[in-house]
Amino acid sequence: MTSGVHVRDSVVGLDGQAGRREPLLGAFSVAGFPDLGRSVDAFVSYAEGGASMLEVGAPSANPWLDGPAIAAAHRCALRGGDGVRVTLETVRRVSARCDTPVVVMSYWSTVQSLGLRRMAGELASSGAAGCLVPDVPPERLEEWVAAAAEAGISAPLLANRQASYDELSVTGRAATGFVYAPAAAGQRTGYSAGIDLDGLAAFVRSLRHAAPATAVLTGIGVSTPELAAAVVGLEVVDGVEVGSPLVSALADGGLHGAVGLVEEFAASITRSRGR
Repeated sequence: MTSGVHVRDSVVGLDGQAGRREPLLGAFSVAGFPDLGRSVDAFVSYAEGGASMLEVGAPSANPWLDGPAIAAAHRCALRGGDGVRVTLETVRRVSARCDTPVVVMSYWSTVQSLGLRRMAGELASSGAAGCLVPDVPPERLEEWVAAAAEAGISAPLLANRQASYDELSVTGRAATGFVYAPAAAGQRTGYSAGIDLDGLAAFVRSLRHAAPATAVLTGIGVSTPELAAAVVGLEVVDGVEVGSPLVSALADGGLHGAVGLVEEFAASITRSRGR
């Protein structure tokens, strides 16, 4: 059994557990930001601060889904060398230091350039539990999910807020681990102008109807601990993922401030479920 399989089995423990009561907090940063050593320290500290999943962004030259803060982190990380190499080394070091599941977020161009099976296999060998690819072409979806399964890692997918019911059904049923539902429709990461909570709830209910066994996490627009609590308090999602606030805190105030923010997010979502 590879390390990837072992971690995925404990992962997020989300497959088949949609609607679980204990909310999950995913903490995102870019591999190699601000440099390899401090990147690893940040992820490990986020786990110690209450994150129940670590999302490692693979540095990309075209992070189209990301706003200014994370895009700047991608540029910084790429100055440290090849994005895939930095990602694999980050995952390897983080997995060696903590048991918190690590899910890589990679754009399709990176996966395709390395090769689907090779990418999935190397991620599994490094200790990753899964790989979220937000822009898998529909015609390659089955191939990518199969490659991930063969390697023993999960293949979470992004649910488009503008998708038809049939498209949501395909995404929800194909995804393994979880499906990522943007909290703010039509926005990039770092959006902080508020969330239409009723609209998010309606979208997630539609997604669950299409794929009832698939767990749902949300992010993009979850900019404060208070908003995270409000989102989790809807009791339609299984957890939230936080990225831009942590990346900005790490860039502006260093690790101490970023870890403090993780602790605030963790406490807020726990309180929101009455625990």
